[in-house]
Amino acid sequence: MEAILKSTTDPSDLLNISDASLPYHFDQIFSAEGFGAKRLAKNRLKLIQEIDPVVQAMLGEGERVQLVSWGVEYSFVEQVFMGIWSHLINRCALVFTDRRILIVQINSRRKAMSLKTQVRYECIEGFAKRTFGYLGFVMRNKKTLYITGIPRKDRKAIKEMINRRIQTGASNAIGFGFGAGVENLCPQCGNKVVGFPDRCKQCASAFKSGRKAGLLSLAFPGLGDFYLGHRGLGAFEIIGGLLSWTFIVLPLAYGTWQGESDWTLTALVAAGVFLFVHVTDFWITRRIGFKGIYPAD
Repeated sequence: MEAILKSTTDPSDLLNISDASLPYHFDQIFSAEGFGAKRLAKNRLKLIQEIDPVVQAMLGEGERVQLVSWGVEYSFVEQVFMGIWSHLINRCALVFTDRRILIVQINSRRKAMSLKTQVRYECIEGFAKRTFGYLGFVMRNKKTLYITGIPRKDRKAIKEMINRRIQTGASNAIGFGFGAGVENLCPQCGNKVVGFPDRCKQCASAFKSGRKAGLLSLAFPGLGDFYLGHRGLGAFEIIGGLLSWTFIVLPLAYGTWQGESDWTLTALVAAGVFLFVHVTDFWITRRIGFKGIYPAD
C-alpha cells in the first residue's frame, strides 16, 4: 500500500484499485467534481502520502478511510494571544473513517506532528450555525470543536456524511460507545488516553506534562514552548521576554541604583512585566500543553 501511494502522481490512478484489504475508499476520497476538483484531489493525495504511515498505525481492524481533508482547529483565545502561531500549531489533517474522525496535527509540509485525537461519530450532536467558513462540530457534552480552512467542497461532504449518521442513528463504531467529545490518543500507539497520565497504559510511552510546560514559561517566556517542541514559538517568546526586561525594567533598575528614580516605581514596573509577560505566557503555554498528549523526547 505504501509503495502504491508513493509512486502515484495522479489521484485517478487509485480509483482502479479494487483490493478490499486496503484501508482507503479511494472512490469516495476522490469523488469531488466541478471547478477546482482536480487541484483539490492532488492536494488530498499529497496529504495522504505524507500521513499514511501514521494513519495506518492508528486504524483498527477492518476500519477504512472514507474522506481525508485538512484545516486548522480554531480557538478565539489562542488567536488573540498567539496570532499566526495559533494557526501554525493548530494545523491538522482530518481523517474520516467508517467509525470516527481522526485528527492528526501536521506542519506546513503536511508531515504528521505529535498531537493525535479522535471524535467518535456518536459524540456529534450537530453543527454550529453562522460559522462563516468555519465548521463547528457540536458535541453531546455541549462543547464545540471549530475547524477553519477546510475546503468548501469538503465542508459540504462532511456535513452530508455526518448528518446522515445523525438522522438514521446508524453507526459502524463497534465497541466505541458514547464519549465526552474530543478524545486524546497516544502519539506512539494510537490508544485512547484518559486524562493526562505520565505514561500510556498500552505501550508505556512517556508523556510530557502540560503543567511543567506552564511552569517553565512562568520562569521565563518561551521555555515551556521549547519543552513542548514548539521551537519557533519558543524562540520568538524568549526574544520578547529578553527585550521586555532589557529595555523596560533594566533602565529603571539602573536609574534606581544611581539614585535617579524611586525603587517603588521600578518594583511596580518589574511586577507589571512579570504579570503581563510571564504569567500570560504561563497561562497560554499551559493551555497548549493540555491540548493533547505530547510524547517525551
